[in-house]
Amino acid sequence: MTPAARARRASRPARTSKSKNMKAVPDLLKSWDAVAARIRKSGRVTIFLDFDGTLVDIAPRPELVHLKREAQEVLRRLAKHPLAKVVIVSGRRRAELLEHIGVPNVHYFGLYGWERDDHSVLPPDAQKALREARAAVEPLLKKYPNLWVEDKKSSLSMHLLHVPKAKHEALREELRTVLQPFQKKLHAVGNIRDVEILPRSIPGKGLAVKEFLRKGADKNSLAFYFGDDFSDESGFEAVRRGASVHVGKPRATKATYRVKTPADTAKALGNILGVLDEIDKGGAVALKARRAAVGRR
Repeated sequence: MTPAARARRASRPARTSKSKNMKAVPDLLKSWDAVAARIRKSGRVTIFLDFDGTLVDIAPRPELVHLKREAQEVLRRLAKHPLAKVVIVSGRRRAELLEHIGVPNVHYFGLYGWERDDHSVLPPDAQKALREARAAVEPLLKKYPNLWVEDKKSSLSMHLLHVPKAKHEALREELRTVLQPFQKKLHAVGNIRDVEILPRSIPGKGLAVKEFLRKGADKNSLAFYFGDDFSDESGFEAVRRGASVHVGKPRATKATYRVKTPADTAKALGNILGVLDEIDKGGAVALKARRAAVGRR
């Protein structure tokens, strides 16, 4: 594949080869008995969650999102549960996730899983490429008045939410052309409402999920991944032995389940919590019985 072809493909919304027709993807909440049985068999869970469009409704501007109290409370209870681990994997900066969610004991992975602590720093050449790319997209901002760029310091997000949909394909094509000179240092992730311009050292969410499952999760845990965007497809693939959940309107996806809204995500998390509490209570009862039996000897 030529460099130009790679650049054109980079900022297209991610293709989902071997994706399921969304109508054939079962609703998670309606399929709950089967999912609950898998949780009981595993005995514990690792839950990966995107943020925008998954835990919170999409807002006109990123700073205007609001995590509902019910969702925050179920996250809080899951995060401190002995049988669960919770990981947020978002395109946002990690500091923003901490600000908007504010739940302790959660693993916060910003910038598509790359920013996992306060010491994540890009190499100088990547920073330089991002600055140059920011200058290169300036003419597009003038041509498309409703397009705006969010400079995250370690990435650039070109927000298309307020650009008329009829202009999206032309805009994406022009952006691909603008980014061609930067393809050795940067790559683009085409999402539903934005195009993210990232250093190549930030590969995507799927790798972060795989690494956490390999190093930070219990080997026997059932892995869940909830996400709404094209960039979440690699996360769905990473938990293919677990349960991947697409959030939002029907589209082609590699997810094995679906829910309609962030409110449904919160309901699903509540269901997971209920099964874990049941397992935990059963274990406590069994332990009490064993201790009583020992005491009678």
